[in-house]
Amino acid sequence: MTSSIVLLLALWTLCEVVGQILFKRGVDAIDVREAHFGLKFFLRALRSPEIWGGILVHGIEFAVWIEILGQLPLSIAFPLESVTYVALLVATRVFLREVIPTRRWIGVGMICAGVVVLGVTS
Repeated sequence: MTSSIVLLLALWTLCEVVGQILFKRGVDAIDVREAHFGLKFFLRALRSPEIWGGILVHGIEFAVWIEILGQLPLSIAFPLESVTYVALLVATRVFLREVIPTRRWIGVGMICAGVVVLGVTS
């Protein structure tokens, strides 16, 4: 795997993590008395700067993903996408102060092992 692919995957992962954190912060800022998964909730979400930030970052992520797919087979690129699970778990702990149970960390370790196996075979 070339250094440009590694950098693109790192950028893609960063975009995914930042976008998801922004979405979560945007949704958390909405009044909890609002009904979830309804038109009223959706319209309130669209008034959130964090939600729009997440949409913007995901737009950049989309462009990066298209570039990755132009350079890697989908059978390699898509499994490498699972690195974002690890990064997002760490980010939720650091930025959202979520408690991460041991079992979930074990699962992340298993994902890391799978990514290493995939990387060695490509």
